[in-house]
Amino acid sequence: MKTRALVLVLTLLLTGCIIFDKKSEAVTFHQLAAPAAAATRTGPTVFVPRAIIPSALRRPNVVLLDDTGWVRVEDAHRWIAPLDRAIAEAAARHVTAISGLPAATQSPAEDHLILLLTVDKMEIFAPAGAGRSLFSLPGTAPSPDTATLQVSYRLEKSDGSLVSAKTLSQARPLKERSPTAFAQAQAANLAALCAEIAPSLPAALPSK
Repeated sequence: MKTRALVLVLTLLLTGCIIFDKKSEAVTFHQLAAPAAAATRTGPTVFVPRAIIPSALRRPNVVLLDDTGWVRVEDAHRWIAPLDRAIAEAAARHVTAISGLPAATQSPAEDHLILLLTVDKMEIFAPAGAGRSLFSLPGTAPSPDTATLQVSYRLEKSDGSLVSAKTLSQARPLKERSPTAFAQAQAANLAALCAEIAPSLPAALPSK
């Protein structure tokens, strides 16, 4: 009986233990930088719902894709928020900073505009070469690699009527083959794309 009781006590104690692997690699979190800005114009709120993103990117890890379809999932590098939400939040801040119009990631109650974003490509294009396979990070070779972001957007009124729609693309060179450089380049690409979208937004309404 005493032995059985001792086993039960040990089992209860061990159940609450968490074993940390000292060899576990630290995780670095990345985000799509965007300025914090307040609305400066009287106009409709721009509602930016979560972006539609490729299935390979629907994970917390930073995923690097090349032009041949190879994928590398970076376990030690993760987005600070789900990528579809992070893109929408960054785009909303850019819209306000560029246009002065209020933007939100939650649907407003009043009449508003809806900016729908579909990410067609969020990739690294690397020069083809013999024996190339998955990226080796960080890279040591000269870096003619480019980070490409292609987005199809649709701007609608809250009643569903179309204001404008277009597919836009931006690309910029990477300083190095690293998740940090990738996140920085894609943040800059998104900012440039939002600057292209901004002229589609309506003019300011007269002040009351």
